[in-house]
Amino acid sequence: MGDLFVTDTAIMVKLLPSRKVGTKPIRWFNNGTVTNARSAAKDISALIGKVRRKSSVVRGLTVMTDRGLRFDLSESGLPEAVEKAGFDVLN
Repeated sequence: MGDLFVTDTAIMVKLLPSRKVGTKPIRWFNNGTVTNARSAAKDISALIGKVRRKSSVVRGLTVMTDRGLRFDLSESGLPEAVEKAGFDVLN
């Protein structure tokens, strides 16, 4: 399980319970929408692969953005990108 935080310029993942954190600059999230789902899935998968330990398994991610609570994630394309990367969306 982990938290995925997305801004216009970077993604950050925090894995629980190990509390390992990693960030990566991105270009595929503009004005609150995913412009390239394939690139997004590739970046999410690579970042989680870099942060997790070899013996741990990550299945679900809580997805958040810097746009606040009123931001609708379903229309942004983030849940589809996370699922394409091979993870479940928990929120």
